[in-house]
Amino acid sequence: MLKRPGDAVAAYERALAHQGHDVALLARAAEAALIGGEPQRALSWCERGLQTGPHHQSCLAMMSIAMRMLEDERDEVLNGYETLIATIDLDVPRGFSSMEAFNAELNHYLDRLHPQTREHLHQSLRGGTQTPDHLFDAGHAVIERLQERITEAVNRYIAELEPDDRHPFLSRRGRAFRYAGSWSSRLQDCGFHVNHIHPSGWISSCYYAAVPDAVQDARGRQGWIKFGEPGLDVPLKDPVRRAIQPKPGRLVLFPSYMWHGTIPFHDAAARTTIAFDAVPGGPGT
Repeated sequence: MLKRPGDAVAAYERALAHQGHDVALLARAAEAALIGGEPQRALSWCERGLQTGPHHQSCLAMMSIAMRMLEDERDEVLNGYETLIATIDLDVPRGFSSMEAFNAELNHYLDRLHPQTREHLHQSLRGGTQTPDHLFDAGHAVIERLQERITEAVNRYIAELEPDDRHPFLSRRGRAFRYAGSWSSRLQDCGFHVNHIHPSGWISSCYYAAVPDAVQDARGRQGWIKFGEPGLDVPLKDPVRRAIQPKPGRLVLFPSYMWHGTIPFHDAAARTTIAFDAVPGGPGT
């Protein structure tokens, strides 16, 4: 943060001399090395960390940046920008005649759940609000109708993944999953999400409940979700690898370690989403 990555790398090296198998420490050390323009050192630290924690999301995210800085084609295999990101237009939840009618009721309900204050410092959004508690399995009837359709979509997504025991994302594929967190975000005029990852997930998501007209701007891609651009100040060719246009009723699924954010938009109407993290295993695991 002080723009002294060389000093940070030296400090991490001293710490790693005593805690060389701490995966979180290795990931943070790799972050400093990337900012300092040392992708090979960062890659080495990430590979070391993944030997201990093969599914550590931050380590995988830092490794992705290192590979891209080194123009290493393994980044495409790791992230699968065209194969592992899924765009699914959900079926209408039961009890509703159309997705428009459902989203209208959902948005009205979410009005009661969103706080009146602005975002917290630790949240990824800027210029909006985020609900504080888990939404799924919390007794919200209209949200549970959506959860039914989302669960069907996630099950199909997992079933269609190609099994690969050597891949950090595909190797976690199983017959069951559970939700590790669920929340709603609402961005106002000029709002956006900074580029980030979800360190506690396996599959992450975004469901669009309402979007402003500005998302029709295909050239500026206002309000679109973008993938691949890291949250670190590092030199990359074509940092955004893929962007997807929001649409009410649309669900986007992707690996939790994949860098993603939102392109700012200018519109009086809000952009309202529901997001969740899924992890392998059934309820109670």
